[in-house]
Amino acid sequence: MPVTIIKTEDQYKDVIASKGRAVIQYTAPWDQPSKAIKPKFDEFAQKYGAEDAKFYRADISDQQDVAMTSGVKNPIFRFYQDGKQVEEHHFDRYEALERALGKFFGKH
Repeated sequence: MPVTIIKTEDQYKDVIASKGRAVIQYTAPWDQPSKAIKPKFDEFAQKYGAEDAKFYRADISDQQDVAMTSGVKNPIFRFYQDGKQVEEHHFDRYEALERALGKFFGKH
């Protein structure tokens, strides 16, 4: 499944309240690690994505309302399970992201 871009605060609220698992990559155009890891995040979305496992991206520079609502000030990854945030990570290497995703999705 492809990464879905979060474009509105309402969409963001729906995402974090939804059933199943969700991973959100909060990005910013000035953050080089976000840019570097983006293609791998897209790849992992294809690998791990399913009906109950969705991948999202929110640009905190463009979507300031999402940044305010989420409390995110710097690029980060958050993992959600059934409407609750269960993990938060700042990855600058895709190997660490892949390990965390494998653990989260039970595919070590």
